Order: sequence, then C-alpha cells, then structure tokens
Amino acid sequence: MGDLAVVVRCLERTPEQILLWLDFDTHILKCHMRLTTMRVNTLTRNWILFSAVLLWHVPSAVADEPFVSLPSAFEDSQPAGAALPVNHTSCSEPGCGAAAASCGAQCGSATPCNACGCNASACSCPVKPANPCATSHKGLFFNNDFSYLCDPNYEGCCLGDSLKLMPVDSCGRFGTLDVGGQLRLRYHHEKGMAQTPGLTRFQGGSNDLGLTRLRLYTDWKINDHLRFYAEGIYAGLTAANDYVPRSIDENYGDLQNIFLDVRVTDTTVVRVGRQELLYGAQRTVSPLNWANTRRKFEGINVLYDNCDWSVDSFYTNLVPPVSNQFDEADYDQSFYGMYSVYSGLDSATVDLYYLGYDNQTVGTAIATDFSLHTFGARVNGSCGDWLYELEGAPQFGRQSGLSLDHTAGFMTAGVGRNLDWIPCWGTSLWVYYDYASGNNLGGDFNRYNQLFPLAHKYLGFIDATQRSNIESINMRITTKPTDKLTFLLWYYHLMANQDTDIVPSIGGTPAQSAASKDWGDELDLVATYTINPRSNILFGWSHFWAGNKIVAANKSDADFFYTQWTNNF
Repeated sequence: MGDLAVVVRCLERTPEQILLWLDFDTHILKCHMRLTTMRVNTLTRNWILFSAVLLWHVPSAVADEPFVSLPSAFEDSQPAGAALPVNHTSCSEPGCGAAAASCGAQCGSATPCNACGCNASACSCPVKPANPCATSHKGLFFNNDFSYLCDPNYEGCCLGDSLKLMPVDSCGRFGTLDVGGQLRLRYHHEKGMAQTPGLTRFQGGSNDLGLTRLRLYTDWKINDHLRFYAEGIYAGLTAANDYVPRSIDENYGDLQNIFLDVRVTDTTVVRVGRQELLYGAQRTVSPLNWANTRRKFEGINVLYDNCDWSVDSFYTNLVPPVSNQFDEADYDQSFYGMYSVYSGLDSATVDLYYLGYDNQTVGTAIATDFSLHTFGARVNGSCGDWLYELEGAPQFGRQSGLSLDHTAGFMTAGVGRNLDWIPCWGTSLWVYYDYASGNNLGGDFNRYNQLFPLAHKYLGFIDATQRSNIESINMRITTKPTDKLTFLLWYYHLMANQDTDIVPSIGGTPAQSAASKDWGDELDLVATYTINPRSNILFGWSHFWAGNKIVAANKSDADFFYTQWTNNF
C-alpha cells in the first residue's frame, strides 16, 4: 500500500475524474503508460486500473477543479496584482478553500464578462491557456510550482520535469525531492559606463564582457511540516585585463540559499538559514536578479498566511558576495522588518511594511555607520482597462557618521492603460512619476537610502541613477505582437531633487554641479524572444543623454548594448 499512497497523493482526483481521464475506449493504454512512468509496481498499477473500472457507475458528487494558470511576466519583475509575500497562496488559487469563481469574479468586478479571457467567443483575439511549464519557475526558485505534473490531463514535456516530485523512497515515507536550476549567459558592450582605471561614468571608454551564471538547487519536502532547501551558484566573468569588475559580477561557487522550513501551525511557517528576500514591486527589497551574483541574507523569517492576509516577519544579516571565498554573513549589517499584503479586494492589493537597516561598519559616512527605519505602503490594481500603482515611504533614523538625524522619503505614482484598440498585441502604456528626497543643506540629513532594491529595473537600465535625490517623469510601453515576441520601450526624464546634493550612481558616481538639477534623459529598448516555455533570448539597447548636472571631464553620453540567453530546468 505504500506505492498506492504515493500515487493517490499525487493524482488528487475523485474517481469520476480518473474515469474521465481513462475514457475507456481509447485511453486505457494512456493511463497504463502514465502510471508506468511513476514509480509504482505492476500489481499496484493493475489494481488502480481495475478499481477505476469498478467505480464507473459511482455517481458524481464533486465538480472538476478549475484549471488555474499563472500569468507570465518580464524577468526581474512582479506580475501586476501579484505582490504577495513569498511562499504564499492567493485565495483565488486552489488550496485556500475558495470555490471556482464566476465569470465576473475571475475577470475582476470592473471587467465585463465579454472581455477576452472570460468569454473568448466575444473577442476577435484567440485566447490560449497559459502553459504551466512556462510559469513553473518563479522569481525565487524555492517558490517554484510543479503541481501540474500531478494533473493526469497534462500532456506536456519540458526540460527538467523528470527530476521533479521524485519520491525519496518507494513507500513515500520521506517525501519528495525536486532538482533543477538555471543557466544564463549574457554579453555586454558598454560605453561611458566606466569600470576602467582612471575613468568614471560619462568619461568615454568602452568595455566588452561576458557573464555566466549557473544555479543548481534541491528542494526536499520531507512531509507536511518539514522542508529542506539548498541552492548553489556559480557566477563567472570574461573580460579584458583592464576591466574593473563590479562587486555583483563574480562569485566562483557558493551557497545562495540553504534553509529549513518548519510548519508550526496551519497558517505559520518558520524559516531558518540563508535565504533570498523579494517583496512587492522590488523597489525596496529584491534578490537583484539582474546581477550575476544575486543578493542574499541569513537569519530567521516567520511566514504567516491566512487567505486575505499574508505577513512575513524577519530578522537577517546581509551576506555580501566575495568572488573567491565562501560568503559569510556580515553581522555589522542587520536587515529586519515586517512585510504584509492584503489581497481581499476584488481588483487591487494593498502592501504595508516596516523595514529596519542598521549598518554598524566604521567607514565612509553616509555609506556606513547609520540606523534607518522605513515605513511604507503600496496599492496596486486595476479598474477595467485602467491600471494604477502608488507606493511611498517616509524614512527616519540616525546618521552616526555625520552626527545627524535622518529624515527622508520616496514616492512612486503610476497610471496605465491596456490599449485594446491595438488588437491582439496585449499592449499596455504606463506613465510614472518617481521621487526620492535629496539632502537639503542645514538640519537633518535628507537623502533617501534605497535599501536593497531591484535598482536595475527602475530609473534606467544603464544604472546611472539610484533612488536617491531624484525626480523623474517616465513612460513605459510593452507589447506582444506574437506568442513568442515581446517588446519594451521605457523613456525617462531625470532631475535631481536638490541641486546642492549629488545623484548617486550604482557604482562610479561622476563629478556633479551644485547649480543644476538636469541629470539627463534615458531611452531603454528590449526585445525578448521565447525559444521554448523555459528558454528565451533578449536583446537590449540603452542610451543616456548626460545633463548639465554631470560635469565629468571629457563628458560624453553613455550607450549599453546587451544580449542574454536564459534556460531554466
């Protein structure tokens, strides 16, 4: 009966659903082959087939579960309306006790039921169901979802699926094991982005480099109460001898995640160990997937999920990457807080959070020796074809290196619209205003500290601008003319919030004028082609027009061309 328990737990189907799968006249062989691929013996396999025939006349009492597919998203981004803390299940998904939603509830109360996706016959655009294989890998690999492999109606086949949901023993006493990972290759041609001895940004110079990243993980779900996860990373760099590597370029073999999950109640999990953190739109907390190394922390995280409310409470220490040594937690840099999400509204989510960051390192003032407290909120939702997002946070604390109190803040407001008048392309247009305070001479220190964001995604892909002392009006257009091809255009006009303060860059901050706010303008273009459900290639080009605030010697604009291939397994 041990083998049978493994199969029954995997199938999770009523007798009626099993019989639908069999479809006696034509699919008995298919059922036999499916069971053969599972690790069950011949006696158990034949017993299941025989029992299915006997149960043919059992009256149906349970409706079929709806097939729920997750939306795809750009790499390094969170899907709109999916800003739940990690490792939580939305109440619109199976597993939270929610019944199948009606047409109006599935589309959102503000969306009519004749919209594409609810009543496809009313639309001229063909609506294809999402491939669960394409959406199995998440922003954090320990959130990957391979439950579709337990669906007897699933007929797909993707690289790595045979290494998922593997029974650890033949009797199912020690749970299941997943093994997988990712290989990513990227080429950069950079001009005016420094990383050259004697030069800073916008002083000319060019670099060509290649980045290689390999991630391998194993996920052992021992039982309903205990789980062990481990993930390794290799981040390699190929470049000319005069290239000065960034701190996020290299890490020649290390542990990215290694933790133990203990479920203490039906709604609470305690996680202890090294772990990545990702919250909301990643403006404050992100694993920084663009980096070759990815960001990580070490500590404890208590994850609470009770349908409409999800709350993560954590206390960790930053783990900086060291290219040729084993990475260790920096106990002088503590990062802690609470991130909560309310998802009980029909067409919006609300995030509330507190984030504390203590840096007790004795070093350069502002960059070290401070204690900061950030209280934030985010609302993200839609109303018909209109989209909206608002996020902001005041920031208080102490700049001990300056012997000053810290008072700062940031805010982002965006309005978007799905452009249905461009048929079948899924085009959306967003307009954003971004603000982060700069330091005003006299009184408290006012320059906002951006904490640990996905800085590359926002304020320009050239990474010339941190979310500090900045204001920006920017516009983003995304469109998908075919199932495999996606385009993105993002344009920024960038200004300093305070002309007397610097605008920090993400590495290599150039010399700046104290009499101008004109930081510059940037255009980002990205084309992404889907090779197969788990592999894509993208091509990107960015140009930064340097403004009057930048006064570097031999000043020039910056250009960035890159191409990247990614394969998950």
